[in-house]
Amino acid sequence: MKLQNILLTISTLFLLFCLLCFPQALLQKSIESVDLWFNTVLPSLFPFLTATGILIRLGIAHKLGYIFQPIMKPIFGLSGICAFPLILGMISGYPSGAKITVTLCQNKALSQKEAQAILAFCNNPGPLFVVGTAGTAFLKNPAMGYFMLFCIFAGAITTGILLRFFYKTENNITAKSNYTLSAPSNIEPIGKILANSVADAMETVTQIGGFIILFGVIIEAFQQTGIIAFFAKYFSGIFSLSSSAIAAILGGILEMTNGAFLLSQSPEQIHTQLTAITAILSFGGLSILAQTLGILSSIPISSAKYFFSKCLNSIFSAIICFFCYPLFQNKLIKAVSVSSFATKTASFYHHSFVFYFSFLLFALLLLSFYHLRQK
Repeated sequence: MKLQNILLTISTLFLLFCLLCFPQALLQKSIESVDLWFNTVLPSLFPFLTATGILIRLGIAHKLGYIFQPIMKPIFGLSGICAFPLILGMISGYPSGAKITVTLCQNKALSQKEAQAILAFCNNPGPLFVVGTAGTAFLKNPAMGYFMLFCIFAGAITTGILLRFFYKTENNITAKSNYTLSAPSNIEPIGKILANSVADAMETVTQIGGFIILFGVIIEAFQQTGIIAFFAKYFSGIFSLSSSAIAAILGGILEMTNGAFLLSQSPEQIHTQLTAITAILSFGGLSILAQTLGILSSIPISSAKYFFSKCLNSIFSAIICFFCYPLFQNKLIKAVSVSSFATKTASFYHHSFVFYFSFLLFALLLLSFYHLRQK
């Protein structure tokens, strides 16, 4: 029996043991997880996945690939169509980047090597979660949410630039770089496009819901048995962090939302809190990892390479956060407000981020059109 099968068997037996020993606590956590999926994940993620499925089937991704070809190839060594999962993955958050990549790969718009390469940095937490949940709700400071979002995106871009030297996709790019502005000739009827997009999105969201419930119960099992508390006490003696911070980091490795919240309540300095939360959100936790691998199971992608790239992404994001924080410390501390975006400070940072992000996309579009006209 393979090692991974042995570990899976042991983990399953442990879960069954906890279900028998702590049925009430684990049942309550399961109910809370179902509520989280039904009231939050389903209404927010399902329409987006449906819309992106429609765009891909209409050939919009190919048009975007043609426009961004002059940018994606020199920077990341990838064809322009990879800009589609990169941009939409950053806008919508986990696991949309992975889902869009799988759809493109199944439609033969991406090669296996290009899919492996873009997956290294296109699957990230979305602005709504980082700014709205982690920044505003947890840290009571939207400005810190935008700062973490910048660090996460910068870490992802750095990972993509670095890994271009490890993924040799030049031959694939050459074969797939002849994009046209017209949609593919084999576009399906509108009714079939809508039906397939809805069915595909519903299947993905349902699978995500299963993982949310499963990992919610697993995390509760670790808490009920005292395993997290034991390791937190042990590692707090090694690292210069409180046991509550260590417990939050361990919880974040399993599930990022719970870990980010506990870190925001820990007694550590805000610099340490931001760095740790940024690393956790960039990594996504084992729950997001399992969701993503479940989506990627339909294409031949190396799980080990994806896991390595997410670890690298997390490290880069944490390093950027750690060294950039002193540069923005005064502004971030002064921006501490509240619990909503209605304040003057929150509104300023919100509009500033939207302005600069829109300006960057506009500049990239102009640069791409300039290179296209030069050809």
